[in-house]
Amino acid sequence: MIHAAEQHGLVPAGFHLKHTGRAAGDLIIRLSNDEAPDETDWNRIRLNTRRVTTDPDLVFAALDKNPAGLEVTTASVPRALNPIRGLDAEARRRGHRVGVNTKTKNPSVYLQVDKTRRRVRLIEEYDEVPHVPTDEEARKLRRNRWLVLPKTDKIASGRLRMEIARAGWSMKDTWTDDKRTKLEKRLPWIIRDVEAGIVADEEAELAAKRAHDEYVAEQERKRAEERRRWQAALDEARPQAAELLRGKEFRRAYDSWVSAGEIRAVCDALERAALDEPAGSENRTRWITWARAAADRLDPTCGEQALASIDFDIEPEPEDLRPFIGDWNPHQPYRDYRSQRDQLVAGNARLQADTWHHGMRGKAAWWRK
Repeated sequence: MIHAAEQHGLVPAGFHLKHTGRAAGDLIIRLSNDEAPDETDWNRIRLNTRRVTTDPDLVFAALDKNPAGLEVTTASVPRALNPIRGLDAEARRRGHRVGVNTKTKNPSVYLQVDKTRRRVRLIEEYDEVPHVPTDEEARKLRRNRWLVLPKTDKIASGRLRMEIARAGWSMKDTWTDDKRTKLEKRLPWIIRDVEAGIVADEEAELAAKRAHDEYVAEQERKRAEERRRWQAALDEARPQAAELLRGKEFRRAYDSWVSAGEIRAVCDALERAALDEPAGSENRTRWITWARAAADRLDPTCGEQALASIDFDIEPEPEDLRPFIGDWNPHQPYRDYRSQRDQLVAGNARLQADTWHHGMRGKAAWWRK
């Protein structure tokens, strides 16, 4: 068939057919894209095909060879294979398959419905009966009256329980032998229950995905709203912070100008004193020269700290915005914890911006810090 497909040009250009499982197990044929080969996935399929099969002969050969995957006693193994054979026949009648996975320590059975694979467990139930002490236990009990013997024993009942996994952790459907009906006679209903369960699982998965998508969308909306409010707080705080920085710069310039004027006044007084007391005039002149140079450096009208060299439109840094944005973080759109001291510092910064005028020189009083 593969050769005919290639000879008659049925394989599209840029593709070729891969196959595995010709000698044993399921035959897997794949149309592979030459431009984007996925060797890792193909190796996984190729290796799994050697260990996973839905061929009935191979399935039951594996279970006959190692029935430990059936959780039943040795005496119940022949009977336990009957529900598995019946499940396989009923599944194939409805277009499904029963397979076995030999990758595990003991072969495990699964039911495959379309692309969905469900683990099948066959378990023998146990009954609890009163414990009858053995001769050895009776001797030990006579020697040690404090010896505690079990009250009951568990014995195999011969009743079988079939469990077929559902989607989700630890979810499963269960059917058990009862007095009226054995598992073998309930297999058509079991297959229908599995089909209905798969449909329900798919619907639940879609509902969960929709709920997740709605949750993600809601979280995105909240984050967008939080960012919008954060940005609005920054935009509102930026002019206030710029005004505070502008006030600080002018206050510094004003204080420097006043200081420069006072230094020059002292220099004028020293020069007048030199007229009345010429002694030490050379040394006094050196002090006056040094002081006037210091005043020139301080003077914001002409010195190194000239106010004209400082941009009037000061762009605040993020930390400059902190006193005006409440508990928002100035760097990221979330709220910070603000201690009482932090709130006091922010309040003082706003108060300083609102109350300073040219008559207030120097640093704020201690009660404003």
